[in-house]
Amino acid sequence: MMLTDKNAIVYGAAGPIGAAVAKTFASEGAHVFLAGRTADRLERVADEIRGAGGKAETGVVDALDERSVDEHAAAIGRIDISFNLIGHKQYFGTPLVEMPLAEVEEPVRNMFRTFYLTSRAAARQMIKQGSGVILTFGGYGDPAANLGAFQAGFGAVEALRRSLARELGPHGVRVITLQTNGIPESNPDTYPEDFRREVAEYTAAQTMLNRAATLADVGAVAAFAASDHASSITGTALNLTAGAVVN
Repeated sequence: MMLTDKNAIVYGAAGPIGAAVAKTFASEGAHVFLAGRTADRLERVADEIRGAGGKAETGVVDALDERSVDEHAAAIGRIDISFNLIGHKQYFGTPLVEMPLAEVEEPVRNMFRTFYLTSRAAARQMIKQGSGVILTFGGYGDPAANLGAFQAGFGAVEALRRSLARELGPHGVRVITLQTNGIPESNPDTYPEDFRREVAEYTAAQTMLNRAATLADVGAVAAFAASDHASSITGTALNLTAGAVVN
């Protein structure tokens, strides 16, 4: 197994992508610490992991709150992997020039804030250890219209990821983005069925492989990126767009 005896924090672990990554980490031998705002949802994921023979603990953490993040990380101690997968409120459907400033600023501020706080908490421990992996999710491709500041937020996180990779590299800490153009499986069940199908078809049509990345794909690449098999990879994005974004 690729992650035997590794301690991994997954923020947003109750969501579909976070849960998929946490389960894959656990199946690869990691001791997974599931962090999020809702205890019962976290426990359901933890129960699945334990039922499959994995190791999981839960913690109620507000990943936008400095004290909450720092205290949770300090209580864990050794941190080998940190992956922030929390969701963010977005304001879609309106041209940027017609949006209130508050709706443009909010997602950028929150996306940058949570990645910084969770990365800093992990990095402080990883520097002492001389090793560790910090992962972020999303990246960005060509601009699309009427997504508000969604892509600007990803751009801010990418800039921070590059800076962290440069500063933390000499300490043996790697920082990597998992780049995606959307995971249709992760769309909420509350969306109308027709809309979910349209999104899936649109996402697949953008790719070279005529299919979107799946939750299983994300979990597999995340486990590889966090493992010693990827020990020479840092300061970059691993492209999970199935050819929708060409590097």
